[in-house]
Amino acid sequence: MFIRKVSVFLHATFHTQVRYHTFQNRNLRLIIYISFLTFLLIGCSNPKRNIIVVENDSEIDLTELDSVRENLNGFWILENNIDGENILWLDFHKVKNFATWETIPYTEDIKRTEELPMTSCSTIAGLIKLNGKVQLEFVGLGGSDTTEIESLSKTKFKIDGMTYLRHKGYDFLKTWNVHGYESEK
Repeated sequence: MFIRKVSVFLHATFHTQVRYHTFQNRNLRLIIYISFLTFLLIGCSNPKRNIIVVENDSEIDLTELDSVRENLNGFWILENNIDGENILWLDFHKVKNFATWETIPYTEDIKRTEELPMTSCSTIAGLIKLNGKVQLEFVGLGGSDTTEIESLSKTKFKIDGMTYLRHKGYDFLKTWNVHGYESEK
């Protein structure tokens, strides 16, 4: 009888321990899965992953109209709003030195559908050479204004105290080749 009680006790203790270890293993697996998903989510939500960085980012000569136009083409985002939902798209005409100052949303839906929302009355940005330096002339419904480009490099430009960083933008817009550039930026 004593042996039977000990056998039942050991059997119950063993099954309790097995269930406890199984419970611990499930919790450990759950913690690992949650940690992995958290790191994945943090990695995907990093807004800096869309910023273009180059090793030797040198200043562009602001007296050369062609060089300024070529380096301003592309997508930009305000440095102080790096996690914002809108980006600036500049696509200067190859010969006529003008582009729309187009602020467009940057969303997964637009990447998937490759369709931009319609906008009207965009401001036109023109490049002009004034006092030996290339400047931006803005023309819109509210009037016009000329602004000096304070600095420009391959990944950054600054006007009116606002700094813009080069953004990777949309691949489908890079292939549109709206204004005749043969090379991709």
